[in-house]
Amino acid sequence: MPSVFDLHIHTIKGSPDSGLTPEQLVEESQRMGLTGMMVTEHDGWPRYDFDEFARKQDLVMVRALEVYTPLGHVIAMGLEGHISGYAEDLETIRILRKEVDRVGGFMILAHPFRFLFDLPNYTQNMLFQDAKKLPQTADEAALHPVFELVDEIEVVNGGNIEVENRFAQEVAAVLNRWGTGGSDAHSTDGLAKGTTVFNGDVRNESDLLEALRAGDFAPVEGFHVGKPANYGRSSWLRPSMLDGWGA
Repeated sequence: MPSVFDLHIHTIKGSPDSGLTPEQLVEESQRMGLTGMMVTEHDGWPRYDFDEFARKQDLVMVRALEVYTPLGHVIAMGLEGHISGYAEDLETIRILRKEVDRVGGFMILAHPFRFLFDLPNYTQNMLFQDAKKLPQTADEAALHPVFELVDEIEVVNGGNIEVENRFAQEVAAVLNRWGTGGSDAHSTDGLAKGTTVFNGDVRNESDLLEALRAGDFAPVEGFHVGKPANYGRSSWLRPSMLDGWGA
């Protein structure tokens, strides 16, 4: 039986810009039929408090951080706190990579092409900040060295516009990555708009790490409204399997 996870969620426990309480998160996730979620706080939900809350829930909760870097946001699994330093640009990602490897974690580049298409006058995209040197194709974008330092790319983000997600999916295909999905929800509104479906039973953080490393998953959009659509390359997730899923 496939497992359905929202891999990008923020709550009031560690994200000042969120209005979502842990209780609301659990209640809405269960109502929609999610298997579990990864809570990716900006400032971190203290491990002891998170573990105590998660143990009491009848669905899988995994803790992660959304780390700010000069090249965008990185969802990092396994860290107890943020990795800081004085490095800039790519070196910051290298430092983060080293620490995530040390703890046996996983790195997902979140919403990599957000704001890339805010043209003709400017771009606020973190990877391509010079509006005169924007990639014209997915092949060109895939040459950015940051993609060599992360494990996966978020290709369905509930806070993105469609063209940003579709371009991320094209780049992931060029890089032979599977691509993950998450809602980037800061309230119950939009929760599970982006999800990741795993081929098998994911029961805890170890299972999730194993499934991510195996690449046995697919990004799905629209689970929150009961109209899930597979935007991945996994052949096992057939359209007929999505019937009846979601809210």
